[in-house]
Parts: sequence; C-alpha cells; structure tokens
Amino acid sequence: MLAAALSYKGRDEESDFGSIFVRQFNDFKVVKLTPCDEAEKGRLQLCQPEEYKELVKHIQKKWDPSETFLEISGLKVKLLRAVRQMFFFDEERKYEKVLLEGGDSIKDFPWALQIVVIQPPVPEAELNPELISRADILVINDSPEDQSRDFIAGLKLHHPDIPVFKEKMREDFSNELKDSLEALFAVYLEKRERIRAVLEEKLSEPSISCEQARRMARELRVSSFLFGNVCDECGYSITHCGLSCF
Repeated sequence: MLAAALSYKGRDEESDFGSIFVRQFNDFKVVKLTPCDEAEKGRLQLCQPEEYKELVKHIQKKWDPSETFLEISGLKVKLLRAVRQMFFFDEERKYEKVLLEGGDSIKDFPWALQIVVIQPPVPEAELNPELISRADILVINDSPEDQSRDFIAGLKLHHPDIPVFKEKMREDFSNELKDSLEALFAVYLEKRERIRAVLEEKLSEPSISCEQARRMARELRVSSFLFGNVCDECGYSITHCGLSCF
C-alpha cells in the first residue's frame, strides 16, 4: 500500500494539487477528510478498539462520478480510525494507492509519505522546524521569483536534504517534481517491504508487543508510525500498547 498525505501552509489553504496529482499518477485515489464538530468533550480515550463495520456506520462517504475523489465526513477521531482501517478491511474496495487531504496531515497521518505545499508568505508559527523536518518533499506554489528564491534559500539553509520545488499549481507537474515523487514512492514501498519481511521472519504469532515493535522500528530506521501501519496491513495486532505510539 502506498499512502501520501498532503498539507497546505501559507496564504492559500487549498489548491488544485490533488487534481493535478491524479493526472500525473492516475492509479491513485484522493481521500479528503471533512471533520464535523465533536458532539461533546468527554474523557480522553486512547486505544479504544472498534470493529470496522461499526465504525463506518458513523461516517458519510461521497464519491465523485469518476470514483477518483472520495470525501468522508464525521467526527474527526472516527475519520482517522476509519482511514487507517479502510485500506485493509473494507469489504467493498481496498485502496492500494491514496493521496490523503484534510486536517493536519503530518500529525493525522504520520505513517504516510508527507507532501507539504507552501504558499509564501508563511507565518513563522505555521512553518516550524518540526514540520519541515518531518516533510518528505516541499512544493512552493506559484509565487514571485525573488520571494520564492529567498524562501527556498532559507529552507535549504536549515534543511538541505529535503527536496524543494517551485511549481504552478494551475499546470501539470514539472518532470523534475514527478521524478522526485516517483523516487520517494519507491523508497516508501521499500521500507514497507523491509518491515513486512522482518515481521514474517521474527514472529510466529499474529501479535507483537509495543516494546518489541518500537525496538524493531529503531533497528530498521523507520518510524514507529509506519511500522505500526504495516502491522495493520499484515494482520499483526500490537499488544501492551504504550499510549498510541503506533
């Protein structure tokens, strides 16, 4: 399964990135989350299991005519649980390649490949070092040449290894951006395959403790979030959970 998550930062909170993305990568689906207001504030609940069939009863789904864009709405906590499960347990369809939109994608989908679209100027509070360090690729949306040049120079000064591209969101991606995304997809899939291979080699039962999972993730140099997501994909349950680490 290949999952990319999209975040917007800056003056424009929306762009045509999703539409352009699926023109370039037409085997992807776009899943957009539209959270409604929480019914009431209650006690914090962590790691509450809920059967997928019951979970989706509280979520509204709306496909576009081409069945490329899916909008799901409901309480945010249920949407996030549903997205995590629908890739593997939906009886009607399974989503092999998805672009996730809506909410704070870096926090909400930490197990996905992170694409951040930036529209300068960006308030400093929105573009914090943690966000940049967790992005896999940055796309600067159509902005004046001098402004974007200075902005990219500042990003590269502190984060030289993150790919940065200046694009016009009303047009198709440049060949350089498309090639970079394809390379990131390949690395992401390779990480998932390495995790899957280690699970099959090391485990004889369909479960793994939280402590063991965190240790194996460190040894593989992958995030615990990605490791937990592959456990979902392969049917391994995580026991003795350390407060939603996965």
